Amino acid sequence: MAPSRGGLTLAERAARSGVDPEKPKEVRPSGAKHCWVTGLPGYPDHCPGLLAEWKTDEKGHWSGRVVYAVEDGDRVILIENWVPAAHLVPVDG
Repeated sequence: MAPSRGGLTLAERAARSGVDPEKPKEVRPSGAKHCWVTGLPGYPDHCPGLLAEWKTDEKGHWSGRVVYAVEDGDRVILIENWVPAAHLVPVDG
């Protein structure tokens, strides 16, 4: 997939996540919960997201499969990615 206006390709975004998609240890549905995606390098401070499921890697680190929205000028781009749990914050209420 080609990058969009100076953005990253899907492969580059996946590599940045630090999770090896070939070696998931456990996958668990989350029931689709709203969350904030925070502190990802190269992205705004926080982005609204929807958490779909969880998994652990071989070291026991949790990541969530999240769809999150990033503003790009006058449009919104939706990104689906495995995000380390440390970057996911539940939405209050």
